[in-house]
Amino acid sequence: MPRNPRHLRSFISPYKLTGFQLHRQYCTGRTAISQFLNSLTSLIRRPQHHHNLHRHGQRIKAFTTPQDLNQFIRSKMADAEYEPGTEEAAKAFLKLQEKLQTDLETQQRAQELVLNIQDIRASISAAKAGAGTHRRGGDEVVLIAVSKLKPASDIVALHATGGQTHFGENYVQELWKKHAILPSTISWHFIGSLQSSAVSKLAKIENLYAVHSIDSVKKVLALNRLRPDGFPILNVFVQVNTSGEKSKSGVDPDGDDLWDIVGVIRKECPKLRLMGLMTIGAIARSQAAKEGEENEDFARLVKVAEGLEQRIESEEGEKVELKLSMGMSDDFPGAITMGAGYVRVGSSIFGARPSKAEASI
Repeated sequence: MPRNPRHLRSFISPYKLTGFQLHRQYCTGRTAISQFLNSLTSLIRRPQHHHNLHRHGQRIKAFTTPQDLNQFIRSKMADAEYEPGTEEAAKAFLKLQEKLQTDLETQQRAQELVLNIQDIRASISAAKAGAGTHRRGGDEVVLIAVSKLKPASDIVALHATGGQTHFGENYVQELWKKHAILPSTISWHFIGSLQSSAVSKLAKIENLYAVHSIDSVKKVLALNRLRPDGFPILNVFVQVNTSGEKSKSGVDPDGDDLWDIVGVIRKECPKLRLMGLMTIGAIARSQAAKEGEENEDFARLVKVAEGLEQRIESEEGEKVELKLSMGMSDDFPGAITMGAGYVRVGSSIFGARPSKAEASI
């Protein structure tokens, strides 16, 4: 278990243990982690005290034994952040490998995941075959296994035994923690909403293959500036809000921002490569597509891509083919039929996700 008092402070500081005053010295590095654990567990050994953990004034957990508290703290410690390439990161990965080789439950989970992804690959092949030889994007479709809020052991299982290379994450912090302890042979895709404050950390992930959620010139320039020299060129997709929903990120398909972003990527960002466009379809349209109707969001993205391709050729004299990142667990076959080059599938592979508060890396 890594001895990292700062990590303990980061998760214990928003909490308070009623019935006693917890001295901050146990969270400032002046006391070893083992002493910190011992001090906390000793506080609940006395049966006359009921120490409930509160956050924002609401009870979320009650510890009745030292073992309960130890388990909580150690589970949080398991999500400690490592620096890539360090001995600690390597040890964490070795533990994951050992678990896959020796733990029966983990092995059964690995078999389940491999069967799931084989089913998805079969569906992708069937969708491509049904679309015919003139499908936009040709025969290539990249499956991104969306491992958001799933443990690193699931990713190791699919990468080592299922031959899966491309994985997608929605949260920069979670992606950073996972990439630090997992093999560099994984190609990571960031598919979540990108906050300007997180660009610096994201840019420093060397085996980050693509960012699918570009929606401003500011973020493009920051990614290019903060991408370290010598790192592979980073592929980027501009996110287009084809449904017009206010709850979704992305640029207006009819606005000037899209062309401005495309121009900046192509002309001012040598560390970035314009891969294509991305959209997240409206749920109602995805459900309609499952019933055999054409998905309006996918059709719109195809039209926008074709318009951009024509404009680039007309104004810059270069013929390009933009890849389309569209389609998720419920609608990826329809997206492939309409020309998707990248599909983002999560729950059909990994199953239902836990809440963010319950997830553990």
